[in-house]
Amino acid sequence: MRTTKSSNLGVRASAKALRRGCSIVVAGLFCLLAWPAASRAQQDAAKPADPPKVFFTFRPGPSQAEGLSFSGGTGLIRGVTPDTLRPGKWAIGALEMNFDRNPGDIDFFQYSFQFAIGVTKRTEVFVSGMPVLRTNAVNLDAVDYPVPPLDLFIDTYPTVANRSQPYFLFPPDVPYKTYNIPTVHLNPPSHGVFSHAPGPFMVGGKVNVLSEKRGDRLGLAVQGYVEIPTEHPVGNTMKGTTLNGVPGTVNTGFRVAVAKRLKGAQVLGNVGYKWAGTPSLGGMRIQYVDSSRVGTSGFLVGAPVNIPLKLYDELSFTAGTRVPIFNIVGNQSWFIAEFTYTRYVGSGISLQRLIHPAEVRVGVQGEIPTSRGLMIGVAWQYPLNNAGDLGTRFSNFVSPDGKGDINFGELVDPQLASVVGAYFAQNGVTLPAYTSKMFATNNAAFDGWRNVKTGPQPVTAQGNNAIVAFISWQFR
Repeated sequence: MRTTKSSNLGVRASAKALRRGCSIVVAGLFCLLAWPAASRAQQDAAKPADPPKVFFTFRPGPSQAEGLSFSGGTGLIRGVTPDTLRPGKWAIGALEMNFDRNPGDIDFFQYSFQFAIGVTKRTEVFVSGMPVLRTNAVNLDAVDYPVPPLDLFIDTYPTVANRSQPYFLFPPDVPYKTYNIPTVHLNPPSHGVFSHAPGPFMVGGKVNVLSEKRGDRLGLAVQGYVEIPTEHPVGNTMKGTTLNGVPGTVNTGFRVAVAKRLKGAQVLGNVGYKWAGTPSLGGMRIQYVDSSRVGTSGFLVGAPVNIPLKLYDELSFTAGTRVPIFNIVGNQSWFIAEFTYTRYVGSGISLQRLIHPAEVRVGVQGEIPTSRGLMIGVAWQYPLNNAGDLGTRFSNFVSPDGKGDINFGELVDPQLASVVGAYFAQNGVTLPAYTSKMFATNNAAFDGWRNVKTGPQPVTAQGNNAIVAFISWQFR
């Protein structure tokens, strides 16, 4: 029994010793594992706490990205900035612009795409296409104001029926805008047609001269461009819904852009000039006739005189600013404001109520989160001159005794056009198709044909505000 008891005591002692040894080992391992964490905790406690992450701030961020301008290359909305894309960096854009031009209250809708790329540290090139150009005519008076090209016959009997210019009512952007009286009537009293066709291509480039990024006090650049038409001009035609009436000429122009950054904001100014080409379709043919010599060789007085349709050049001014307003997770947004004024200059053919448009635009543009380089913008545009809304105008085709002359164009009154056209054909006059046709005469024998209104005609709905949109995406 003593032996057994002694053995049991030994086993218990050994087990107790084993447990004590295991406890020491576990404690050592715990201390070994806990020491680095404690050391790190002491180091972290010695460091200042990290600031909390800010996902939204009204402070401007570091981004100075620019979108693509409607005028081509980098810029605001219509304004062009002096900066250029970095060499090899390129951008694509989709643009929508809506504006009104007068006379005639032509409402323009332009839907275009653009590609721009940086070539060197100071140059970028761009190309834009306009797959959709809509020109909606709301107040074209087809009877009183003919659309070029015009065949104008002036009677010399009993007195010479010379009429003072201007003869035309059209905006220089679309001088051949036609009308379709038999099928389109608008209220308030006016006539119009809605056209839909492709617009021009534009190719150009910009050279940076001065840059604030290089330490200059301001930015300065020169831009040049060429507009290439895609629509061939046609005179008065029943296909007015598929033709915009553009002049079909190649136009060239340039802009000088200057800009300055002030506490994160950017202020810019542009001065531009565009040379308008001369349309090949023509403007007006004047033929003198003697209505007292009907059926004789003396009916035609002299040879016809052709006067080309010379369009005005454009001198434009743009002032704008871009101000950072807030930053969301590193994506910057800006407030954009612009003012533009276009002055038609040079020697052009006279036309009714030439209005020099002035417009303001106010909008926002912002980078899209998770879509690096993608920017979307929208703006509201308002015309500062309403082109004489609610005013009146008078036709120049009126005889001295207050009677209206005769408009015998095919699209105005087909029946009258047939009768008057036969009268001239019998007297050896060749009348081409697709022209406006006017007969200015003081001879009372033609009173039954007179259809030009002599009283004041209202000017209505000329000039409206619009929403414009622009998207650009820059790539390295």
